[in-house]
Amino acid sequence: MTGSSTSQVGLPPRPFLYSLDQVADLVAVDLATLRKRHVFYDRVSPGIPPRDLLLARNIAADSDKPVWRVAERELLRWLRYRGFRVHSRGWLTS
Repeated sequence: MTGSSTSQVGLPPRPFLYSLDQVADLVAVDLATLRKRHVFYDRVSPGIPPRDLLLARNIAADSDKPVWRVAERELLRWLRYRGFRVHSRGWLTS
């Protein structure tokens, strides 16, 4: 930027990545049950992810042990599909 004037740049919010144990706690399901019945593992599970499964992606390097995470947007989609009501919180500032 040139000049002495400053302007604000609106950046999009960073996506939050949930671990599978966090998701299990949120929906009150045993972690083993969540992993076995409700998660589609990207690049591991065969085929196209069904709508009723939660898409988890490995964020670890290829040579490391998998670290599975679920994007916030994907979690919200899956929760709505499963019949949960999702409410957004707004914050007021003065």
